[in-house]
Amino acid sequence: MPGTTVVGAGIGGSAVAHFLQQHFGPRVQIDVYEKGTVGGRLATISVNKQHYESGAASFHSLSLHMQDFIKLLGLRHRREVVGRSAIFGGEHFVLEETDWYLLNLFRLWWHYGISFLRLQMWVEEVMEKFMRHYDPGAGGQAKSLPLQGLQLYVSSRIYKYQAHGYAFSGVEELLYSLGEATFVNMTQHSVAESLLQVGVTQRFIDDVVSAVLQASYGQSAAMPAFAGKHPALGLPLLCPGCS
Repeated sequence: MPGTTVVGAGIGGSAVAHFLQQHFGPRVQIDVYEKGTVGGRLATISVNKQHYESGAASFHSLSLHMQDFIKLLGLRHRREVVGRSAIFGGEHFVLEETDWYLLNLFRLWWHYGISFLRLQMWVEEVMEKFMRHYDPGAGGQAKSLPLQGLQLYVSSRIYKYQAHGYAFSGVEELLYSLGEATFVNMTQHSVAESLLQVGVTQRFIDDVVSAVLQASYGQSAAMPAFAGKHPALGLPLLCPGCS
């Protein structure tokens, strides 16, 4: 009987083990090694006898595998919970959202200058590059796509590769096929480095960006910009206009 080893029991490793078992059945023995808890970032904590999701905050609706997982596990969509966001620094609240949009803007400007605008410009610049792709049908010219169309285009390409059993020799080759050099370069620089280069202050990175990354990924602004860009696209209402 052939044996297979899976290192890590986060959502990736658990999914690999599940689908391997589903595909091969009892013909294969699967050993999963995990030094921590099963589930990785998909964790639940209890506070005052109430259960809270402390792992991944969200996933995109175009993630077909996650949509399939929802159906497989019998989960139901939950309506958005109304509430205000805040960042707690350990001793006091660093920033609190109010019900007034203009007041939120004024607080951001008072504490961080125009860093939140520079962040928004960085995200838009990155997405502008992602919105251009090589279209053989247009004579090999770059073609612009709206954001929703781009997300669908990139996602559909990934699923097409999987459906046809197409494989890459490495991660860099895969990223280049989806976003050329832009995607690859963003894996080689941290979020902090990328934001400092465009004029975002260190204080804004420490207080706001790092808090969002910690909540979303359990990581700091030293994480690669390619991964850290995604929570930056959805910064909470503490950063109006940054989403």
